[in-house]
Amino acid sequence: MSQLYAVRMDVALPPDMDPAARDDLLAREKAYSQRWQRSGHWLHIWRCVGQYANLSVFAVDSNEQLHQILWGLPLFPYMTITVTPLSPHPSDIAQDPAHDSTAQ
Repeated sequence: MSQLYAVRMDVALPPDMDPAARDDLLAREKAYSQRWQRSGHWLHIWRCVGQYANLSVFAVDSNEQLHQILWGLPLFPYMTITVTPLSPHPSDIAQDPAHDSTAQ
């Protein structure tokens, strides 16, 4: 069974980074993250408006798998990452088998 995590990633690239190195790094980051999205382990990714940051949701088999995914990010050395384990909420109607999806 997969474990769910919300992960916030804030990026701080050096302002004097070589533009060609920056472009290469960003291309590798995009390819890496999209591989994990296609695998089904990186469920969602949202941009945090006005910031060089994203909020993502991961479904992984273990803490170790999430750790390996995050450490493998090409941008990892330039990130501050906050991980929050997620659990179903008892008031979530999507978790209630008796929930009728029609509007009342």
